[in-house]
Amino acid sequence: MRRLLPAWLAVSIAAPGVLLADAPPRRNGPTVVQFLTVRPGTLPAGFLTLTSAEKERGRWEVVRLGRHHALSQLDAGRDGYRLAVLESPRLGSLRAGTRLRLGERGDRAAGLAWRVQDAGSYYAARLDLATNEFVLYKFVRGNRVRLARLAGLRLEITRWHELAVEHVGDRIRAWLNGIPVADERDAALAEPGMVGFWLPGDSTAHFERLWYEPVVE
Repeated sequence: MRRLLPAWLAVSIAAPGVLLADAPPRRNGPTVVQFLTVRPGTLPAGFLTLTSAEKERGRWEVVRLGRHHALSQLDAGRDGYRLAVLESPRLGSLRAGTRLRLGERGDRAAGLAWRVQDAGSYYAARLDLATNEFVLYKFVRGNRVRLARLAGLRLEITRWHELAVEHVGDRIRAWLNGIPVADERDAALAEPGMVGFWLPGDSTAHFERLWYEPVVE
């Protein structure tokens, strides 16, 4: 069955374009951050790493995976959550997405975070291939609340997957590989925040790109 995608999502998945990690935002269309020219073993300029478990901060660095270049979290710990977010811009209503592959070690869960205020307050979209589900969360001062869950996914663990969200006002929508997986409303975190990558402390993952654009309500 053919599925019709929003025009912005179809363009982002099919032809995202390329910007370097330190490139300025685009004036028209999404800003796309990739890591093709970033030296392996380093954290790209403009990224800030956060953790809710200070004793297990993780290890974020750019790696080469064949023809792919990704910002990866390589240490599987036990506690908390880890983020690598762009320090600017700070966005409220937005569209954003990532192309990711779950790591070979640890739990197999990772995703996207936005409206990030700090290590304890943000929204997160989680792809979990250990339990074959998608979950939408909000974190408020370290307290996690599940907003939506879709179980029974059939996805290959070794493949790259596209995860996208649109958050306008209090409405949150999410897509996995172009298929709608969530449509919820929540107004707990209304302030603009940072956007970036997210995963539990016991997971490893690779993120090939991050794209984002503000939405005018």
